[in-house]
Amino acid sequence: MNLKNNKPVPATPRPVKPELHKAPSDRRYYLLILVFSVILYGNTINNRYSIDDFYVTGSNPLVQQGIKAIPAIFSSYYISINAEEGGQHNFGYRPIAKTTFAIERQLFGENPHISHFINILLYALTGILLFRILRRLLKNYHLLLPFLTVILFMVHPLHTEVVASLKNREEILSFLGALFALHYFLKFQDSGKKLNILWGSIAFGLGFLSKANIMTFLAVIPLVMYFFTDITPKKNILLAVSMVLMLAAALLIPRLFLGTSSRPMQFIENPLLFDVPFAERIGTSMLSLLFYLKMMVFPHPLIYYYGFNMIPVTGLGNPLVWLSLVMHLALLGYAVWKIREKHLLSFAILFYLVNISLYSNLVAPLTGMVAERSLYIALLGFCLALVYSLFRLSGSEPANPKITRKTLNYVVLASVILSIPAAAKTIDRNNDWKDELTLYAADAPHQENSAKANFIYATNLRSTVVDRLKAGVPREQVKEDANICITHFKRATKVYPVYADAWNNLGEVYLLVLNEPDSAIQYFEKAVAANPEFTAAFYNLGYTYQVTDQPEKAIPEYEKALELEPYEIRAMSNLAQLYHKTGQDDKAIQLNQDIIVIEPDLDIPYINLGTYAMRNGDAAKALEYFEKAIEINPNNFDLNMKLRSYFQKVGDSARADYYLDLARRSGKPQQ
Repeated sequence: MNLKNNKPVPATPRPVKPELHKAPSDRRYYLLILVFSVILYGNTINNRYSIDDFYVTGSNPLVQQGIKAIPAIFSSYYISINAEEGGQHNFGYRPIAKTTFAIERQLFGENPHISHFINILLYALTGILLFRILRRLLKNYHLLLPFLTVILFMVHPLHTEVVASLKNREEILSFLGALFALHYFLKFQDSGKKLNILWGSIAFGLGFLSKANIMTFLAVIPLVMYFFTDITPKKNILLAVSMVLMLAAALLIPRLFLGTSSRPMQFIENPLLFDVPFAERIGTSMLSLLFYLKMMVFPHPLIYYYGFNMIPVTGLGNPLVWLSLVMHLALLGYAVWKIREKHLLSFAILFYLVNISLYSNLVAPLTGMVAERSLYIALLGFCLALVYSLFRLSGSEPANPKITRKTLNYVVLASVILSIPAAAKTIDRNNDWKDELTLYAADAPHQENSAKANFIYATNLRSTVVDRLKAGVPREQVKEDANICITHFKRATKVYPVYADAWNNLGEVYLLVLNEPDSAIQYFEKAVAANPEFTAAFYNLGYTYQVTDQPEKAIPEYEKALELEPYEIRAMSNLAQLYHKTGQDDKAIQLNQDIIVIEPDLDIPYINLGTYAMRNGDAAKALEYFEKAIEINPNNFDLNMKLRSYFQKVGDSARADYYLDLARRSGKPQQ
């Protein structure tokens, strides 16, 4: 002990010197971040494709072509699909993620496990680059501040949607583009080399072509430069202008070769996409922002899709709206109050508010009300504020050069306590993303109020049930899954009573799976009542009446379907059969001739016309039609055998043998 005036004097705590920026010593932290990423998301490698992955990988036609498809990827819309109703839909321009999957396809074939592994590496790279940038920005703070910020950022379960979903690689690539842009702009500020402005602008452009959400960095990067460097306003404006020019190029150039975009909006995605009173738009936006605050603090339950009515449309009379408004105004007020002194909490709050603004439903309504991936970048502000607060609660300012070992131990212990349950939640959540049905089943208990989520689950499960029936599985063995479909279709219609697609699909379950046509008719009628221009529902009504031998009821339903969609081949063919059955042969013949004009390579109308001719005693005409049908489809076993039998009867053994040979080549009777 120390002695002074012969009295014992307590020893003062030994200060711990803050570790300043030393690039070589950072490598061990890079390795820790890499290992941590693999621990958190390693179990996603066993996962397959999940929701929306087909847009960018897996069965995507362009991606399947590999590297040679890259020019087409850069000259086409991000999503291009044939909708069941309404024709071709084209929208979005995000070629970077698709390009990475095309390269993977070229090198490794169709392999979702490789893709998941690459997602982990990209996420680790994000953490490493983020740590490197924070080390530069927070060089006057203790090293634990940037390191623990990165660790808490990476471990947060909200990121599972981004890393475990291959489609959401676009989020990772977008943030990487923003981080590389910031990295090069900081290099410009440190070195004065203007070439770094070019590299930074290119990185920003590539990030934007991954996903447009990094437009927020038009404000974030100038904020970073203001808070953490001594950049002059002139230089800061120069950086902003360089990003704006790159953004303009990325927006305008694709318009030179892209066609008209088409993205139909649905009420069940977000009612704010349609006309709602201003007070309800503000109220619902405040609830959305309150949701994001809650999920950062308590990320449970995690759900792949929200939509109507998970966040209810509400006005200013809701107390939660005012709670959210007060909280966010308080945060903004504090940030503005502290902005002149460049306080770290001021920056953290502004970083969060700027990045979450795009997803608040204030700037523009989202297509799903809210989403966990919306917090991917914004969460960094929360984590930075959290670690800073841990230092302050432990009794020290992280920029203080005399931080005690005891304080550091408290901060580390608190971070570990927060990280353990977060890591457990993340690792467990990854298993839910194994494939589409696993994800839907896992989230279903938490999505009772989401019309579209219930519809998606039931529709996909219905498809697997129908496939199993076609494969010969007994009806009784699929009944349990059929009842699950019914439960979720009914939930969808409870949330949104005019959900025509849900009513229609519910009818299909009763008809195709449970073989209960009376119940099916009831739900098909609800579908057409909800949407009087729903072609598929009218077709299904006609088909149900047809298979239950009620042609007088089936005919008007098919006719209505053809009024709405004149070239619906299935409806034309079935209606022709009914016309023939009810003695309206002229109409039946005309419909089949119309089908030939629309689809000349279809054998069915020729078979129908041949059948009519044969029944009317015109064998020569019937043979002409039948032989044309065989010319189109030589593998029709039944028709080949019918022709063989006919020629045997008329004594033409050569032609009889010819059609017998064709029948044998077809392998088995056509089902």
